[in-house]
Amino acid sequence: MSASIIDALPYYDKQADDPGRKAAAQALIDAELKSIPQLANDDPRLPPNVEVFPKSSALSELLDGYPGAPIRGIDPSKYNPPAVGPDADIEELKEAEKRGRIGEGHMAIRNENASILSSYGPNAWLVRNYQLNAELKELQETLSGLKEKVTDVNRSRRVFQEETGAHLSRLETRWQDLVGSTVQLEMACGALEGEVKGLRRKETELREQVDKLEEASA
Repeated sequence: MSASIIDALPYYDKQADDPGRKAAAQALIDAELKSIPQLANDDPRLPPNVEVFPKSSALSELLDGYPGAPIRGIDPSKYNPPAVGPDADIEELKEAEKRGRIGEGHMAIRNENASILSSYGPNAWLVRNYQLNAELKELQETLSGLKEKVTDVNRSRRVFQEETGAHLSRLETRWQDLVGSTVQLEMACGALEGEVKGLRRKETELREQVDKLEEASA
């Protein structure tokens, strides 16, 4: 990992533990979230709703209101034996016969399905359970491997960041020492410049005194 692309060392920097810094960061996050426009449910950029049973209105009615409301069960009343009064006319009798035949056919299909299920269902159930257990075991092994990889990555990141942080601390200490040495050197240079100026003034004064003495002796 190249140190040139590192802009944060969360395993080393402790500024994030400061409550004030945390509050400031959270305020920035909240402000950013407020600036993001919220999409309406009918926004054209959202994908359209998918009809689960496009060819069956009866089955589609079972999902009305879902997921806000629970899925409704199938109404079995239409398969009940028809009830006809003693004063029923021929049309009502025909309708009752039709409903009776529909109910009889429905029950025959249910009996056939139950018979097939009792014959082949247990083995199919066991085979499917075996397949699901194999898939579950494979997924658990994959998950375990991924968790180990995540742990290794976090461990390597922590070691790298701690080593990099220690190196940065040494560089910072060296920089502070160099800055301190530079300041001391500048102060010493300033003091020497003051002494040089003082000596030059004194030299000028002495020259003036010498010149006056030479003029007086002449």
